[in-house]
Amino acid sequence: MSTASAVTTPAACVAPPTLTPREKEILYWCSCGKTSWEISQILACKESTVNFHVSNVLRKLSVHSRVAAVIKALRYGILRHQSDES
Repeated sequence: MSTASAVTTPAACVAPPTLTPREKEILYWCSCGKTSWEISQILACKESTVNFHVSNVLRKLSVHSRVAAVIKALRYGILRHQSDES
């Protein structure tokens, strides 16, 4: 493979990272704009547990913010846009 083709390979060809069901659930609530505290109340767990899962999601998706994680998850098809679920 040439260097040029390696650089121009679309991200869609790269396999998406594997997220646990709980990480996906927390990412969904992040996409709804919920804070860690709000998510902890919804899922009946500690806020530190939510933050642990958020950190794992950010690491797995190689991003630095929740917004970037949601955008990347939408691109990978890990999350679906709410209008797609009709």
